[in-house]
Order: sequence, then structure tokens, then C-alpha cells
Amino acid sequence: MEGKIPALRSIPFLLAGLIALLPAVLWANGTGRAASPAEHTAVRAVHRWDAVLAVGLAGAALAVSGLAHVVGFTGIAGAVGRNTAVYLGIALLLTPVVGHRVAAPLTAAYPLVCAGVGGRADGGAEPWALVLHRPDSAPALAAGVAVLAAGGAFALATPPAAGGVRWLRTVAAQFRL
Repeated sequence: MEGKIPALRSIPFLLAGLIALLPAVLWANGTGRAASPAEHTAVRAVHRWDAVLAVGLAGAALAVSGLAHVVGFTGIAGAVGRNTAVYLGIALLLTPVVGHRVAAPLTAAYPLVCAGVGGRADGGAEPWALVLHRPDSAPALAAGVAVLAAGGAFALATPPAAGGVRWLRTVAAQFRL
């Protein structure tokens, strides 16, 4: 079985691909604790503050990696900021649908899927495997920021899920499924 997933054995993937996963998993695990009845009657919508926190974390990671690039630290620094934005964007997209308990492991599975089937024979990466692209890839950075923006907008607009079941029922009722 050794040698089947070469990306997992490379140091740059471990640093840029997996270390950047920590903020997203910790955010998904540490937020979303408000119960749905309390969330609907509260003065402040806690899930919106949680979404703002995630976007702020990703923005800070992008700013630090951009500063590192300006100072001269190229390479992994750019990938860490981009990957943090990608992971937090994925967590923001998943949390309203499946809940925070399921969003964390699903987000953590993304880099493993990328490492397993996201590489190309020519050494490049599939377009959807954003964490495998070169650190200086502008399209991957733009896609990462787009995933973050979509996740932030979705998390701000969607009420928190109690495991995703209520949200799926609402969507099904709207489309008469």
C-alpha cells in the first residue's frame, strides 16, 4: 500500500495542506453550540457572529501570507493562507447544511481526497483540488477566496442546522419535492 498517495509523504503538502486545516476544524468544532430555539429567540444571531469570525480568521491568514510574500517568504506561505481560506469556506458551506459536528470531519476529509485523487499524471492538480496547486497559483487563490466568499454568504443567510434535517425539509418543501 506504500506509495499509493505520494502527496501525503511530501513535506510541503503536510505543512501547507494539513496545518492550514486546523483553524477550520477548530472553528467548526468550537462554534455552533447555540440550540436552535435559543438561536431563533436571541437578540443576537450567534451563527452570524460565528460566520464573521471564520471569514475574519481566513482574512487574517490571507493577509499574513500576503505580507510574507511581500517580505520575500515565497512558497509555502502563500499556500497556507489560500488553504486556510479554502478550508474555512468549505466549513462555512457545510455547517448550515449538516451541522457543526459533521462539518468538521467532512472538511478534514477534503485534503485527503485531494491527495488521493486530485493529482494529475503530469505533476499538476485537478482544478477542484485547490490545496494541491502551486503556492503562487493565482487561479487557485481566486478560487479559494471565492469559496470563502460563497461560504460566508451562505452561512450568513442560512439559519443554523440541527444536523441539517430541518434545512433539507425546508428546501424540499419550497421546491415541492
